[in-house]
Amino acid sequence: MDRRQLARDGLLAAATCGALLLGAGFAGVDRRAFADPLLVGVGCVGMVGIEILLLRNPELTRRLWNRRSVRIGSALGVLVAGWLAASTGAARVVAAVAWGLVAYVGLVGVVLVAGRNPLARLA
Repeated sequence: MDRRQLARDGLLAAATCGALLLGAGFAGVDRRAFADPLLVGVGCVGMVGIEILLLRNPELTRRLWNRRSVRIGSALGVLVAGWLAASTGAARVVAAVAWGLVAYVGLVGVVLVAGRNPLARLA
């Protein structure tokens, strides 16, 4: 993957996470959920699972993800789902999704530095 595209994806994930956290703050989501180690793990494991699934068919994933509408739609989908979770009191869902996004940003950093995705061998 092109480094610029990878950096773009990391920035999109970081911006989505920031917007999710900002919205959660306005919605009054209990901040303690974000410090729950179980939810940190759920978010990180969820990100790894999604990444491995997408790495199994890299051509299709790349072709779809290169569409701006898919990238924007995905970010908006996360924000809408986060808003629904926050508005129904599902702070744990919001926290797990936020940690998944944080984990993805971390993975992007690793790939940018190492030059390869360490999860690719698991796919």
